[in-house]
Amino acid sequence: MSELPGPIRPTSTQTIGGLYAETFLPTGTPKGVVVVTHGYAEHCGRYHEVCHVIVNAGWAALTYDCRGHGKSPGPRGFIDRFDTYATDLHAMIAAAKKLVPETAPVVLLGHSHGSLITLYALASDNPPKVRSAIVASPYLGIKLAVPAWKKLLARVASRVAPRLNQPNGIKAEHLTDDLAKRAEHDADPLNFATASARWFVESSDAQDFVLAHADRITVPTTWLVGANDPLANPAQSRTVANKVKGATYHDLVGMKHEVFNEVERGKVFAELARALATA
Repeated sequence: MSELPGPIRPTSTQTIGGLYAETFLPTGTPKGVVVVTHGYAEHCGRYHEVCHVIVNAGWAALTYDCRGHGKSPGPRGFIDRFDTYATDLHAMIAAAKKLVPETAPVVLLGHSHGSLITLYALASDNPPKVRSAIVASPYLGIKLAVPAWKKLLARVASRVAPRLNQPNGIKAEHLTDDLAKRAEHDADPLNFATASARWFVESSDAQDFVLAHADRITVPTTWLVGANDPLANPAQSRTVANKVKGATYHDLVGMKHEVFNEVERGKVFAELARALATA
């Protein structure tokens, strides 16, 4: 894919389980449906170009704003239990299945924190019944330096003041080398710059769970990992992927965290299209 497709508008929007969602439909009968889960501190509206790639491949897409994000309810960046994200994902999958024929496949696509949610659900005792999963820059270990005292504070605050917010340290230059995409990120009012104590603890525990139970994941997975990611540790992604049977790992040299927003994202879109072609 040499040319970038550009963003498209959703075919429709709806509320699913109280959460804001967008659907995208191709011309004709969809080959299947892709459920897209965005990253931390952002929202599904940043995936309109990704959805264009999906639609061009003949698939339908359903994206949604995670609880506490975007146009969905809840304090920004707060979650009481990480399991809630998995429950919400199951609800989105059920809704997505209604967009396609009964026998059509469902593929999960996550970015960063959305990849953690996806892998956590697949490694759980009640994994979603899907054909495959695509995980981009999975948040399986933090590379951004977090002082030990701050981690300890989060553990204590998670019990006594779970909604305590601290700066999350995410900067546009961590995400991409595309200057236009950096500007878009900083100008987007739905992005936010904090992290709650409870979310930090719950997501950290979810990372440990995925590492310990990655061998439970039985569906094919495609890993799109920015080798120069300064936020989510690429080495940890490789470690976990090595425990997942049937994992296809792409080491995206020179790319930072948001591989779908990088300068050479056309290469990433090509891998996405290939993964859908073989699903």
